[in-house]
Amino acid sequence: MSDSGIVNFSDYRGRRNSISVEHLRLLQESRDMLATGVVRELSGQTEAMENSLLGLADRAPLAETRDYYFQALSLLTRQGAELFQACKQALVQTIDAEWGEPSGRQPMTSELSLMDDTDYEATLAVNKSSSRLRFNCAEELVGLDARMGVLLGRPQLAADENPLGPKLICEALLKGMERLKVDQKVQLVLLNQFDLVLYPELPVIYQEINRFLLAKGILPDFKAGIRSRPDQGGRVKSRQPEQTELLGLFEKMVAGQVGGAGGHGAPVSGQASGAALLGISMLEALNRLQVGALTLPGGVTIDLRSSLTGGGIPNVVRELQQSPAMLSASQIETVMIDAVAMLFDYLFEDQGIPEHLKQLIAKLQVPVLKIAILDRGFFTQRDHPARRVLDMIASLAVQPEGKGGKIDPLQAQVEAVIEKIINEFDRDASVFERACGALAELQARREQELEAGMADSVAEIQRAERGEMAQAVVHGHIRRALSEQPAPEAIALFLRDHWAPLLIREYIEEGETSPHLSAHIETMRELLWSVQSKPDMDSRLMMVRILPGLLKRLREGVDKVSMPAAEIEKFFAGLVTLHANAVRPSSLTVPLPEAEALLDDLPADEGGAETADLNDPRYAEPLPEIEDEYVLCAQSLQKGDRLQFSHDDGSSSWMHVAWVSGVKGNYLFADMNGHHMFSISPQRLAEKMRSGRAALMGRESVTESAFSKLISFFKQRVMGAA
Repeated sequence: MSDSGIVNFSDYRGRRNSISVEHLRLLQESRDMLATGVVRELSGQTEAMENSLLGLADRAPLAETRDYYFQALSLLTRQGAELFQACKQALVQTIDAEWGEPSGRQPMTSELSLMDDTDYEATLAVNKSSSRLRFNCAEELVGLDARMGVLLGRPQLAADENPLGPKLICEALLKGMERLKVDQKVQLVLLNQFDLVLYPELPVIYQEINRFLLAKGILPDFKAGIRSRPDQGGRVKSRQPEQTELLGLFEKMVAGQVGGAGGHGAPVSGQASGAALLGISMLEALNRLQVGALTLPGGVTIDLRSSLTGGGIPNVVRELQQSPAMLSASQIETVMIDAVAMLFDYLFEDQGIPEHLKQLIAKLQVPVLKIAILDRGFFTQRDHPARRVLDMIASLAVQPEGKGGKIDPLQAQVEAVIEKIINEFDRDASVFERACGALAELQARREQELEAGMADSVAEIQRAERGEMAQAVVHGHIRRALSEQPAPEAIALFLRDHWAPLLIREYIEEGETSPHLSAHIETMRELLWSVQSKPDMDSRLMMVRILPGLLKRLREGVDKVSMPAAEIEKFFAGLVTLHANAVRPSSLTVPLPEAEALLDDLPADEGGAETADLNDPRYAEPLPEIEDEYVLCAQSLQKGDRLQFSHDDGSSSWMHVAWVSGVKGNYLFADMNGHHMFSISPQRLAEKMRSGRAALMGRESVTESAFSKLISFFKQRVMGAA
């Protein structure tokens, strides 16, 4: 307080909530983990963002928009490292400014001011991106919001006040770009690209911070669910803590059974007697069962292959539990065998795995049981090769057996990989590593076949989408050309009635990058230039040089749109007069009407594009805009995502996202071998999800989901025993 009695609130900034030294250190470490993780993901995806921007620029209907994309592309290419460093610094400083702040981050100002259009767009962009990110990080932010509240001494911390939250990240990224004096429109383009990169990766970063704070004792673990996606090699990016606790639960179970002694994997007396009775160890028994039948003393024969070739999907591990083959198992091995049996129970019950893929997984039950006993990393490592094999088989694009018993060739190849595991696996887990590589190669080959098979369908959809946009795109080109070079009414009418249909046709057939479209646009601009006054000798000489080629291209163009002969002759006769007036040193000024007004009633092209089928869902009346979890989910689908569609007759079908339109975001869905396809907009798909007629399946790792259930089950069993 000063002598005048006036308190300077800036002196007390940050003192509202006292933060301990330890909590401040944790906040700073969490901040650094977030900033480093965000910049790491962005810099690692620079090439992907550059390719995306290049594609957007190629498809942009307006030159102004295309220019923004190219500016963003140039910034990433030439100043990418500088840009990401500026964003990192801005993120760190923005988070630092949050420590101890009261709710709301808006600084106090001495006067109110109006927000211009660009600032309003930036606010909308930040809100949209942060909402998308927060939706996808909802599970992770349950714990992180609460932990930040503890560290800041604000238990009722609002979601948007989390200093590590998505909204602050988006705002900080814009601040970082501002430091490099990036145009605000370009900032919004880049923010959208950053959003796309962070959407799948930010939850992983948040989970890492949650694990760090959990290890420091900041609140207990929040089990809000599991969401993880196998990568192309079948490995899983997990958002759950490592499952090392599962082995601890096994040991507690054994300790509880034997009164606390001999429960850490050591054999008990029954193991030796069981081995003596069988004449072989349990692993040797499994080795024999893996490739054939096991004959026990007394003539009893166990053959699991008969179970697998019969109807249904049997859990042969359950059968083994009841057989004499398990007599030599130690108590902890008995618990582990029970866990593997439950693992397959969960896999066979998983609605996200088609039945024909479950049958393939069933053939690996004995090898998986063996590797689980030999290598306990199977229970703790998410990227264990045996678990990756199961995940990859569950996600393979194998078509179910068709009518007449027709089998998908890919299924035979996958079965060969499985047979190789069965025949070769003894103790070396590298057999599963090689199987992962073989399965990845088979899947890649199938995806290439699918892409080749759907090329015509993709081209048709792209053509239909361009047909919807063609008129607006072409009118934009003509309007800009007329605004830059005003033209007599005869020229404007010619462009409206005859040249526009030609441009529309070329755009529909080949798109914005069509060389024919570019040539016709250039011809249009040369035509407009040719009728402008030529006051100097250089421009007149240029006119003489280009005129023959211009007239030739104009005649070729009007022939393509079947312009009536009388109108052709009338147009070219008038053009002769206009050209003569243009080269006269003292030509009279020709009155120019408002050329753009002549375009307002431009007719649609009646001969260029195919007539749209109004019953096609792509051309149905637009749905009302709804912003809910179904819309966000539908908009976030990626190539390869699998959905189950329910039909009116009670049947269902499995389809996967085979292609995503870069123009309108529509999806092309295909069945497993690409024989049946359909296209649908994200809005229509969201409506199907909302009504229960479509469900996203298989996005999680199937083994990760099953192991989560295992942990919950054994925790309950241990607590019950206690």
